[in-house]
Amino acid sequence: MLKRKADQDDPSPWRREEKIVPYTPEEWDCMKHTLKQYKFAAYNENQHLDIYTKRAALKAAPFVVSLVAYIGEEMLYQSSGTIIESDDVSSVILTSANLITCPPTKTLTPDNIKVLVYLKDGRSFHGEVLTFNPHYNIAAIRIQSNAHLPTASMRHLDDSITIDSSQLHFPEEKTFQLRPHSNSYNLLPGDRLFAIGRYFVKPYDIMIAPGEFCLGRCDYDCKELFRASCNISRCGIGGPLINYNGEVVGICFYNCSCTPFLPINVVSKWWNQYKTNGITRQPYLGIELTNLYAAKLYVMEEIIQKFPNICKGVIVEEVIPGSVADLAGIRPKDVIIEFGGKTVHGFLELIELMWDKVGDSVELVVLRASDGSSLKLSMLVEEATPDKSYSWPLWENAR
Repeated sequence: MLKRKADQDDPSPWRREEKIVPYTPEEWDCMKHTLKQYKFAAYNENQHLDIYTKRAALKAAPFVVSLVAYIGEEMLYQSSGTIIESDDVSSVILTSANLITCPPTKTLTPDNIKVLVYLKDGRSFHGEVLTFNPHYNIAAIRIQSNAHLPTASMRHLDDSITIDSSQLHFPEEKTFQLRPHSNSYNLLPGDRLFAIGRYFVKPYDIMIAPGEFCLGRCDYDCKELFRASCNISRCGIGGPLINYNGEVVGICFYNCSCTPFLPINVVSKWWNQYKTNGITRQPYLGIELTNLYAAKLYVMEEIIQKFPNICKGVIVEEVIPGSVADLAGIRPKDVIIEFGGKTVHGFLELIELMWDKVGDSVELVVLRASDGSSLKLSMLVEEATPDKSYSWPLWENAR
């Protein structure tokens, strides 16, 4: 049926005029990159969220920001971040040092870049690189906010689990994990965690990827990384990993098959040391460690046969030849049960103890299953110098 010319020329009374949304040059530049950078919802498992996941996201949303870095007029990188401190003058945001890393040279270039920080309400701020740590791939960005902004509640992880069957608490018997008056969050394999990010284009949507804490190593140099099964996109790098209560338990990185995360215990050590001393001295391990419960089954059996009363500890999986651990006499399959006169229950506890002893010689006690001996050894806690810093991928072509 042909329309009359008058019908074609006259605007419909039901037609609404399109709203023109003004964009700044920087926002328009971000718009051009959206086809290359996906939201978390690009993964099917992140599309249909239950009410508990949504509640967790809404609790975290106020302190999650988007960051975009430029060199001149060229966009360098996008990431997410967490507001960790704020007062009437300024706020501090924790993110990944990938934000200020130049892809062609893989060198940090904080003096040559411009960082823009976006909040959900559309406000943007110029960010100043306050400090960064290439060893752990983290950075602190300061903005002049001129008002208090919502800040994250950070909860240290307790990753110690007994292998004594009489003391085990199975997941189906366990109620909500967070003890109201405790300072740590007991993390068990299979526990639900959520990676959070904020998209870098209007309207700066909050993004969430649910997953679980899982055992296994990520293909990264950094031995302090843990692993969650969340699937995020690249613009979520540097964003927080939270628990059901909206508390930050780690900082997210990117991998095509999982979300590696740096436990907040390590991040807090770094940040507090920087605020106190203006510099940081982190330990260089020279060994690969894991919790006793995470060791291979046949290794656990071998250890328990020689030490039937052992319940917790940190097992040495690998010793780098020539390292201070090697020189101290530490060997693979050794179980570290005491460090500096303190009992060691879990991996994170040992790392925190090492942070406090960088540069010092420390006595430790190890159990050696090969001959059933208990040994007292002395080891220098070496500092992580630039030549011993971890190497981090940039994932330029990732989602």
